[in-house]
Amino acid sequence: MPDTKNKVGRPSGETQNRDKLIQAARSLFVERDYSQVTVRDVAALAGTDPGLIRYYFGSKQNLFIAMLRETAAPVKQELYKVNKEKQAHGPAGLMQTYYQVMSAHPHFPRLIFRLAGLDQSIPENKEITKVFNEIVNVDDIMMFDKLEAKGLLHDDVDIHCAQLSFFSMMIFPFIVPEGFLSRLGIQITPEFLMKLAQQNTNLLARGLMPTKDKNNDQ
Repeated sequence: MPDTKNKVGRPSGETQNRDKLIQAARSLFVERDYSQVTVRDVAALAGTDPGLIRYYFGSKQNLFIAMLRETAAPVKQELYKVNKEKQAHGPAGLMQTYYQVMSAHPHFPRLIFRLAGLDQSIPENKEITKVFNEIVNVDDIMMFDKLEAKGLLHDDVDIHCAQLSFFSMMIFPFIVPEGFLSRLGIQITPEFLMKLAQQNTNLLARGLMPTKDKNNDQ
């Protein structure tokens, strides 16, 4: 059967144009809420015709979903690989693995932050949220109830507070405004993230988890 897409009307430089639109969409959706980004905004940043978005993706929603899946795929693959190599378990291991991978993909946590805030009363957002749930397994970070059940937390630890503190440690370094970082004299580099991961690991271990003796901080 002939490929009808190769007939008259198929844009030239197809792969390049599509990649430009994906990259432009990622840049805009990281910085703005979904509702604030238009098809024309994406096309203008990509330097292409707005009609190409309908040609390749059909709609802004489909473009967003394609961008999200294509952005998440290499991140998830790398997280799985590093986690498997390190056999990382518990909050400290997960945080170290997460920081290591996100140092190469700093846009990803910002994108997840945008997704988490989508208004679920809007029908269009529900399909996007389904994709979000495919990408982010909340059970992977909702671990403090399990740690409590195993007796691995201090008696005075509130698991909901601990969960929120842990989530804040994972997301905030990637969404803090650049101007604020500059005032603090901080640059979010891979080297800095590794130092931050170690410090946050120590905070978790010393603040939440009892140690066998005073020399065992991990």
